[in-house]
Amino acid sequence: MRTVNNLRWICFLISVLIKVIGAGKDKGEWQTFPMMSNMMGLLVFIGLMTQGLVAPANAANSRHLEQLRTTNSCSKCDLRDAQLTRVNLQKADLSDANLEGANLEGANLSNAKLNRTQLQGAKLSGAILAGANLRQAKLGARQQEKEKETVPTNLQNADLQGADLGSADLTKAKLMGANLREAKLNYAQLSSANLEKADLTRSQLGAANLSGANLKEAQLNIATLNGANLTSAQLIGASLQTISADSVNLSGADLRQANLSEANLDHANLKGASLQDGVLIAATLRNSEMSGSKLQGATLKGADLSRANLSGANLENADLTNAKLASTNLTEAQLTGAKLPSSYLFSANLTKANLNGVDLRQALLRSADLTNATLVGATLENANLISTQLTQANLTYSNLTQCDLRGANLTNANLSNANLTQADLELATLANANLTGANLSNAKIEDAIGLPPSALP
Repeated sequence: MRTVNNLRWICFLISVLIKVIGAGKDKGEWQTFPMMSNMMGLLVFIGLMTQGLVAPANAANSRHLEQLRTTNSCSKCDLRDAQLTRVNLQKADLSDANLEGANLEGANLSNAKLNRTQLQGAKLSGAILAGANLRQAKLGARQQEKEKETVPTNLQNADLQGADLGSADLTKAKLMGANLREAKLNYAQLSSANLEKADLTRSQLGAANLSGANLKEAQLNIATLNGANLTSAQLIGASLQTISADSVNLSGADLRQANLSEANLDHANLKGASLQDGVLIAATLRNSEMSGSKLQGATLKGADLSRANLSGANLENADLTNAKLASTNLTEAQLTGAKLPSSYLFSANLTKANLNGVDLRQALLRSADLTNATLVGATLENANLISTQLTQANLTYSNLTQCDLRGANLTNANLSNANLTQADLELATLANANLTGANLSNAKIEDAIGLPPSALP
């Protein structure tokens, strides 16, 4: 209907134009030509409008718009604020073009060349950009000259599957619900971008800047994030299963309830990060920086945290069953109510750590340092504590049944009311240890060092 109406207007204007030209010809008045020129300009405008290729005054170059319409190629063209809604631009060449503020909502730009294109403030909601080349494209916010405010690029629900956005500027861009599966975003600028519920499965984000970005409930499974910057990013409820994120910076990031199962986070920076109720089953976090991180209620079954720095971290009620914590720094960490059965804590540093009520059954703590640690009511049944440092440790009411404490240092330790039934204390040092009310039934204490005579059977 709209096209028919436009054609009627064109016919009407042509008839008027013919009459004007005829009148001018009869009178020999060539002054009518300026009017004719204006009329022709108007007709061109309407013709472009019927194709969806039109721009506001003083914006897109009309000649460039016509070039795009007829050739599907307009490299280095001025197309600012152009109205290109739902236009078919498949495989179009718009490299180095200026499309600032252009309206491309619902446009089909699949496999288009948009490398180095300026798209600041453009409207791309619902646009199809699958397979498009957007390397070094600028899709960040646009600075309005008069209003002195920025207008972010809108790519909400856009299809960018497999698109190449390497080094693209997407600062503050709106990408809510966008399809970025297998997209190439290495070195892209995505700081403060909104990617809530976006699909970034298998995407490449190596060294990308996502600081302060909103990735709530985003899908990042099997994505590559090596060296990426996600400082203070919002990742609540996000899925990051099996990601490759060596040396990623997640300091201060909010990862509550996020799923990081089997994620590779070796050498990652998670300092002060929030991971409450997160799922990190079988994740690798070797040599990672996690001091002051919040992991209350997190599931870390089978996770590898060897040599990680968890000093001052909060792991209350966390599940670390079968976790590897060899040489891990847990100084002053909060582990109250945590589950650590069969965990591997060889040479771990647990100085001044709070382990009240912790489950350490069959855990290996050989050569670990628990100086001044608190283990009130802890369960250490069948645990390996050979050569472990427990100087001044508080083991009140702890269960050390069949615990291997050979060569352990329990100097000044508080073992009052502890259960040491069948424990092996051969060559263990118990100088000044408090054994009041302790149960030493069938314990091997004959060769213990510094054991008070009152403790002997």
